[in-house]
Amino acid sequence: MRGDNIHYLSREQLEQIADGVIHQYKAAVVPEQHLCYNVDPTELASLLGYTVDYQYLTKDGSVLGKTASGRMWITVFDSDKTEMLYELDDRTILIEKRLLFSPRNVGRKNFTIAHELAHQIINRNLPEQYGVECRVFCDYRRSVKPRKKVVDWHEWQADALAASLLLPKDAVTDAMFMFGLGEKLKVLSRKYSQYKYECFCNMADYLQVSRTALAYRMERLGLLERNLLVEEALKRKGVA
Repeated sequence: MRGDNIHYLSREQLEQIADGVIHQYKAAVVPEQHLCYNVDPTELASLLGYTVDYQYLTKDGSVLGKTASGRMWITVFDSDKTEMLYELDDRTILIEKRLLFSPRNVGRKNFTIAHELAHQIINRNLPEQYGVECRVFCDYRRSVKPRKKVVDWHEWQADALAASLLLPKDAVTDAMFMFGLGEKLKVLSRKYSQYKYECFCNMADYLQVSRTALAYRMERLGLLERNLLVEEALKRKGVA
């Protein structure tokens, strides 16, 4: 709860919600005898009654995902960048179509789906706040940069819940064992620990998430002591 009289879910509450959702997912999708599993966000959305659709959401690709708390008309674009009207409802998750074009975008695509699905799950848990007026939730394209102070708590909640849905703790710990990273990783670095970094990259590919998302989640779960990936990426880009 924050001082603006709007209730926001804590990280612990979001983890509890994710645990319940993933319990349903595992019961429906994951074989009982499994070495490790990953979460397919499209499959998870379908299980919860949501449809994932792909459209060109903007002319420049700056918006990666959209969903709404009610039925409304929004603008999308065809392949020639001509505007079209699209009837968006609270059971549809729209994803930028460009994310389908390259295997390198799989992690970003999956996180965007999970992010928009998280908005809907939060809406379902806080209907008194989201059911009053119809609104659209947008997920914008992001870049590698240092984490800043939270300025949009709705988006923070969606990000936190999306990470918990995509990367449940048991899936991450099992994958760490399977890819030879042990129970805990002291440092993650392309420069100083090349073998561990390659194992980590293979793990991210298996879990179908971006390396950045996986590293942050491992930190949050206490499975990674020091993450140097963002710092090293910024140095490569010449950012002080």
